[in-house]
Amino acid sequence: MTEDSSIGWGIVGLGRIADTEIAPAITASRRGVLRGVVSRDQGRADAFAARHAAARALVSYRDLLADPEVDAVYIATPNALHVDQVVAAAAAGKHVLCDKPLALSAADARRAVAACERAGVRLGITFQTRCHDNFGRFREVIQDGSLGEIRVVQVEMSSGRTLLKGWRTDPGLAGLGVINNIGVHAFDLIRFLLGAEVTEVTTLTGHEQGLVPETLALVLLRLDSGALACVNVNQSVACPQADITVYGTKGRVVGRSCTRMNMTGLLEILTPDGETTLETASYHAYQRVVAGFEEAVLAGHQPSASGQDGLRSVELTDAIAESLRTRRTVPVSPGL
Repeated sequence: MTEDSSIGWGIVGLGRIADTEIAPAITASRRGVLRGVVSRDQGRADAFAARHAAARALVSYRDLLADPEVDAVYIATPNALHVDQVVAAAAAGKHVLCDKPLALSAADARRAVAACERAGVRLGITFQTRCHDNFGRFREVIQDGSLGEIRVVQVEMSSGRTLLKGWRTDPGLAGLGVINNIGVHAFDLIRFLLGAEVTEVTTLTGHEQGLVPETLALVLLRLDSGALACVNVNQSVACPQADITVYGTKGRVVGRSCTRMNMTGLLEILTPDGETTLETASYHAYQRVVAGFEEAVLAGHQPSASGQDGLRSVELTDAIAESLRTRRTVPVSPGL
């Protein structure tokens, strides 16, 4: 494919994000064409295809992968299905943009990454928080030394009191609860901003009566840079704050109302050179994810976030799950 080529997309799993964010982002892209969508329900597939001008409405993922006009697939099915669908897409020669998490175990995540590497196709993960307005500048301020050495990061992510429902209440399909639903975005954002990896983790969770998966998690992280991070992710409280603060030895950045989708907020940057305030918003993050993935496919480089980023995320959630089981601090060992 050349950089002037178009990319034919397929979507499997026609939930809310596929409907309100990904399909519109594909149709808004100058390179993307929505070729096919898949649901187990033909009526639902037909309605989705009509809303987004998709060429085909299917009930078979196998049929989507057999379509020569489909170059890339977006996978938004329940978490437990991701790995086999990624592997099947790679075997069919399709590039893959997979919703998070990539898999429910590090072993399966490695299997997905290896399948895409063998097939020579791109694998991306929808960690769209990386794409919020001015978060590139946020990252630069941290990594160029303007804040000195980073010591502490505090993140809060919450959708408010929106309790888990549907397949997300089934650990067999979802794995962890709010941690996989929201928390993985916070962990990836910390990795992205700091350019550092987590080395150990300690976790406490809270549960709602009648629900097995956690709806509240407080997670402490140690990074290989020496920084510590505290993450509060939940779907259990009213009136949450969508904030992040990064403290260094020379300054800090306070991000207000900026860690969740469809928000407008501020980044307040304080360094020895003075204070700067930047506006930030998250309304176009998914469009940037899709456009960035298309560019990676056409230019032949790794997307942001890549399959390796997805693997690092699952290795961390494996360690979080072990921390919960053992009630202790657990090391994170990438690649083991």
